[in-house]
Amino acid sequence: MDDKIGRRGPGHPPDQPRSRLPSIDEAHSRLTPDSLTATALLYIALPNLIFLGGWLRPELAVIAIGLLLASLWQFLRRRDMAWALPQSAGALLLIVLVAFAWTSLGGAGHFFRANLDWLVRDTVLGDLTLTDWPPSYGMVDGNHHILRSAIGFFLPAALLGKLAGMGVVDIALYFWTALGAALFLLLLPLPQRAGSLLGPLLLVPVFFSGMDYLGIVLVTGTTPVFPLRLEWWVPFSYSSLTGQMYWAPNHALPLWLVTALFYRHWGHRCLPALVTLLLPMLVIWTPFAVVGILPFVGLAILRWFAEGRTVKEWNLSVVQILAAVLLTYLTVRLMTLGIAAIPGAPTANVAPNADRFVLKYLTFVLMEFAILALLMARQLRHSHGLFWLSFAILAALPLYQYGPSNDTALRLSTPALVILMILLIDQIRYWATLKSWRAPPPTAWAIAVVLPIGACTPFNEMWRAATFSRTPPNYKNSLVDQHKGQEPPHYVGRLDRADLIAVLRTPTLVPNAAERSRQGLPVAPPPLKPR
Repeated sequence: MDDKIGRRGPGHPPDQPRSRLPSIDEAHSRLTPDSLTATALLYIALPNLIFLGGWLRPELAVIAIGLLLASLWQFLRRRDMAWALPQSAGALLLIVLVAFAWTSLGGAGHFFRANLDWLVRDTVLGDLTLTDWPPSYGMVDGNHHILRSAIGFFLPAALLGKLAGMGVVDIALYFWTALGAALFLLLLPLPQRAGSLLGPLLLVPVFFSGMDYLGIVLVTGTTPVFPLRLEWWVPFSYSSLTGQMYWAPNHALPLWLVTALFYRHWGHRCLPALVTLLLPMLVIWTPFAVVGILPFVGLAILRWFAEGRTVKEWNLSVVQILAAVLLTYLTVRLMTLGIAAIPGAPTANVAPNADRFVLKYLTFVLMEFAILALLMARQLRHSHGLFWLSFAILAALPLYQYGPSNDTALRLSTPALVILMILLIDQIRYWATLKSWRAPPPTAWAIAVVLPIGACTPFNEMWRAATFSRTPPNYKNSLVDQHKGQEPPHYVGRLDRADLIAVLRTPTLVPNAAERSRQGLPVAPPPLKPR
């Protein structure tokens, strides 16, 4: 296990030996909850409150919303809550500007070229905005087939669209996405003052990626061709953070935020209450966030008991337990409607040439994380348990596949990748404290070679978005229309459970393409072409 928590009180680093500098990240992982923690929790909570109010029958919605708000209030009024922002005004402004600029090249807002997956994102947002909740795609044998998966990200923009019209939903989704990205960056152990180090360190999460470019060269013997995607060069893929945001922010943002919150407080006594509040609220965003963070929560629990602490010290109230149980029950029951119909497509269907599995697996592991991680391991000064758990998860995930695009590898890898990225930021900050630029060890120079190779992947995503024709938003088709009359099983489920039928509002049919056309909604995007 990692070093024990010190005795200086919450938010303070433990006593350190005089022989080495205190670790920036050791202190960071023991921070007391503060304004950033509260803001991130409220950000994650808002879609849950909208879901409860929009999906449940009114009398049940009042009870459920009341329980969730009371649970949030009890956490936010903790005696050790610090309400001051840790960043200076200059650092805060710089981080927020970077987050908004980073987000602007993605599909939210449609300022530039949106990736193909945004055809589905737009239809989901349109269906949620144009339909009374829960949205239904028809009835079969007396049961509605309803939209039920990965909807949390869209709900605030959809609600605003219901109130102010379809003209605001796209820009609302952009601001919502950028706010989530800004919160993620603010939660990282970056310098709290605007100085020479903050700017370069902000580039680490933006350009953090595996060495896909080199992997393509090794596997194919040729250099990549722009603007093709770099990340599917073998039958597996670990997306860069930029790739995650530009292709699937509905999954990426909750995964980033839960990992950053967990690491920020995993050495603090607030962690059990934080996890109890946080995990149930993630399900409506994406179940992958809960599954992905659970191994790390398990490690934290082991550490808790190893330090001689007890369950009584979790300090959970009856209200917090009831809210967690109720929200978990409702969202899990909803998310698992028709789950058996989701295909577990073989990875050979996702990427070509799936022969020589072992060789491609080893190449993938080395290029995506192992070389960087092993270089970091030589310098690692703390968080060894989290580091090696992340390493083991990333090594194991390619051996199991689930979902039409091998979603387990794509999504469940994110917490482990974010942990490695956080530890890398801490290591760079430590090297920056050394008196001479010549002082960093050879490992630092090796990492300085690895990182730019990895940066080719997010740069490729940005360059494609910036240099190809802008994609306008497309709300013309429903989700079923977009899939040529077929219900995508990873989004739609059959409402055949008596308990859900009893508590949910009566579903409403989603307007089809003909009905939308009469409303003059935006048409499909133009074909891909350079500007």
